[in-house]
Amino acid sequence: MPQCSDMGILCCDAPIWGNCWLLLLRTLFRDAARHTSNLMRRGIFRRITAKRDILRTSSTFMVMKKHITLFALFISLLTSTPVVKAQDYLVDFTFLGTRTKAYLYILFGQPVDYDVNLYKIRYKTPDIHGALDTASGLLVLPVVPASTQLPLVVFEHGTTDGPNDVPSKLHGGYEAAMAYAAQGFATIAPDFLGLGDARGFHPYVHAASEASASFDMLNATVEYLDTHDTDWDLVHLFLCGYSQGGHASAALHKEIQDNWSIIYPITAATHMSGPYSISGVMRSKLLSDDSYGYPAYLAYIVLGYQEAYGNVYTDIHGFFKEPYVTNIQNFKNGSVTLTTLNAQLVAQLSANGDTITKRMIQDSILEKIVSDSLYPLNLDLKDNDLYNWAPDAPTRLYYCGGDLQVPFQNAIVADSAMNALGAPDTHAVNQGPTLDHGPCVLPSIVASITYFESFLNASSVVDFDKNPKTIEVMPNPAVDYLTVNWEQAADGLDFQIIDLNGKIISSGYSPSNSIDVHSLSPGMYMILVSAGNQTRIARFIHP
Repeated sequence: MPQCSDMGILCCDAPIWGNCWLLLLRTLFRDAARHTSNLMRRGIFRRITAKRDILRTSSTFMVMKKHITLFALFISLLTSTPVVKAQDYLVDFTFLGTRTKAYLYILFGQPVDYDVNLYKIRYKTPDIHGALDTASGLLVLPVVPASTQLPLVVFEHGTTDGPNDVPSKLHGGYEAAMAYAAQGFATIAPDFLGLGDARGFHPYVHAASEASASFDMLNATVEYLDTHDTDWDLVHLFLCGYSQGGHASAALHKEIQDNWSIIYPITAATHMSGPYSISGVMRSKLLSDDSYGYPAYLAYIVLGYQEAYGNVYTDIHGFFKEPYVTNIQNFKNGSVTLTTLNAQLVAQLSANGDTITKRMIQDSILEKIVSDSLYPLNLDLKDNDLYNWAPDAPTRLYYCGGDLQVPFQNAIVADSAMNALGAPDTHAVNQGPTLDHGPCVLPSIVASITYFESFLNASSVVDFDKNPKTIEVMPNPAVDYLTVNWEQAADGLDFQIIDLNGKIISSGYSPSNSIDVHSLSPGMYMILVSAGNQTRIARFIHP
């Protein structure tokens, strides 16, 4: 009987031939993804990002696109030229450092399972006009034993302040990516087009480019993992994002489901507080007669869709009124951040006693937007709606009822439409009836991680060196002595005091539940306390 190695694919012994075929199929899917990327790069097919169309230049692509069978893939793999093993997407990577469990515990306020390593990934992807660009993102990997198969998470960040406020520069919500990785997920956090290292202006809440930039970073990450002896779990892919990231994760979800599910089957998704109804809920909010505290979102959408479609205005002065247009132009050219722009616009609108966002728009343009459903901007908004489809994978739409930035009705509309279209397991879940957009982040991320973990077998990520339960210490901050509020330690305890870098600063035995900390340098610390074959953990501040 021939061995797998005889076919030049992989090697396994005859007695485990069944496992050999399983490995063969796994390799087949990975190589098919690479083969497809090669065809894309050679021009046999490529994305047209502005309208999410695919340029079909051969009948071969039409077969490969969606109706390809395992048999056809298998025969192609055996009879055609071997797929290129060189990097098709990955440009380079940079190690950014390690964050210890102690550091993450202090950061998040609760124990985590793993140290994490951070990498900046640069990769090839089309820009908004279809020309090849180099984009960037952050890859966060848990520090696990060799041969541990890591489930993949793609985490999409929310609206950021500008090109430098991104995960790959350890800004722009990168902490959330670390939270997933610290629980055992290989976490991918794209910067998006026009942000990080990618050129041009960011096409804000543009579904096609969010999906393409994220999908190409997923491919680049798989290339990195395959060439650096890091095992990734082929059957566990999770998608998530918050705010703009919720829109982006939904865009990626739909893209993979429609076109790439044979390569990357999605396990589950959590889209969080996202503007899924751009042409409905968000349009109504931005054009309402009510004050809105975030007028910069309107400016960002208009600028972003002009970048993507080129049909919103011929002259920005013809779209926005003065004095608003000058500040909007300053944001466009990078002179001010989004936060600064929003503050400027709020101040200017408030001069008339309110912050009704639509007052920034020229009256003649506003009339067309309101009255003409076929007006270009209205068509652009509709093109970026992400509620009118049915996710196949289990999907949760997390939101908070007090959200003043991204109205919770986005999630309700999406939930209703998706279920009406036959989604088998999609539900909107309220994470806090009174929580606003910012406070909604933490419960949503925690719920997302917990939800993803429910799909993993106990062996999916090896359990090792898990953190113990927490205890209370007092006073906190502690100047001279720290008292451990744990009955088990009343008659004495062993302790270790650890700093943010994971270094043991002090250790020893105390005959009581009180520990001398007066000599510590000012900072935040973690303390591990052991008594009676049990261990507990706490964090404290020494001022």
